[in-house]
Amino acid sequence: MSGDINDRLTRFLHTITLQDIKPMLLNSEALGPMPSPGSELKLEWKQSFANGDPIAPTPETLVFRPRYEFTVSFQDTLIFRQISVFVIGFGVTDVPAFTELWADEELCKVFKEKQIQKTLWPLFRQHTHDGMSRLGMSPVPLPWIL
Repeated sequence: MSGDINDRLTRFLHTITLQDIKPMLLNSEALGPMPSPGSELKLEWKQSFANGDPIAPTPETLVFRPRYEFTVSFQDTLIFRQISVFVIGFGVTDVPAFTELWADEELCKVFKEKQIQKTLWPLFRQHTHDGMSRLGMSPVPLPWIL
């Protein structure tokens, strides 16, 4: 990110406060057998948002509903999938500044794709680890996001 977008993101983050994070869906599926240790696995993940996100029930509230999907494949065969959906709510502490900054499309994109991802990633990593463990699979550690 450029210095300019970092400055705008910092200003934006001062207009909101994180209020709540709720997992709404935690779905782990074993789709095939785990290969022997040391086998090369293909890991893929994506983040998406519900249509209409963010929801603003009041001028002082902002709600996102991100969905995370993580898959593990071995030799082009899908062996595990984790889907997690969260509701993450923010309070808007400075409505005029928030409104001005939220009109910036680049800033909105960075906030949704980077900041929300960084906020929820530790929870999603844990859900994935727990899901694989509960299904009797050796958990695959997901990378850190910087």
